[in-house]
Amino acid sequence: MTDEIFDYDTAFSRNIGWVTKEEQEKLRNMRVAIGGMGGVGGSHLIVLTRMGVGRFNLADLDVFEVANFNRQYGASMSTLDEPKVETMDAIVRDINPELKNNVFSNGITEDNLEQFLDGVDIYVDSLDIFALDIRRKVFAKCYEKGIPAITAAPMGMGTAMLVFMPGKMSFEDYF
Repeated sequence: MTDEIFDYDTAFSRNIGWVTKEEQEKLRNMRVAIGGMGGVGGSHLIVLTRMGVGRFNLADLDVFEVANFNRQYGASMSTLDEPKVETMDAIVRDINPELKNNVFSNGITEDNLEQFLDGVDIYVDSLDIFALDIRRKVFAKCYEKGIPAITAAPMGMGTAMLVFMPGKMSFEDYF
C-alpha cells in the first residue's frame, strides 16, 4: 500500500494531449448519467472515470451473476449477488476518491427519471436491450430537457453508436 495522497491533476495528467488542460477541467466538473452498469455501462463508466469525469448519476437494478463474467467489468467471484451499481460505484471511487456520484439502486423508473437527469450534461445509454419502455422515456426526457444522449448498441463484435443532440432528430423520430 502506498502512502501517496490522491491528486486529481497528477492522476489525469496523462490525458493532456488527448484533451487540453481546459477540457480536462470541464470533464472534472461534468455530470454524466449512465443507465445500466452491465457490459456496456460498466465499461463506459470505467473509461469516463479514467478520462477524469468527476460526477456521475449511475443506475442499475440488477446484481452480478456468473453468466456476466465474459463481458461485465464488475463481475467476479467476489461480487457475485452484489448490486451492479453499488459495486461499480465502489470500483470507480477507488480510481478517483473525489467523485461526486448519485447512485440509483432501483434503476431508472418513471418516479426517479427527473432526479436521475437533474444537473446532467450528457446521458450515456446502457440499458438492457429489452428495456424499451423506460429507454424511450429516458430519451424523450433528455430531448425535452436539452440533454445530449448517446447510445452504443452491441452488434456482434462491433457496435452501432447513435448520438441524439438537443433540437435535432430525436430518438423517437429515428426509431
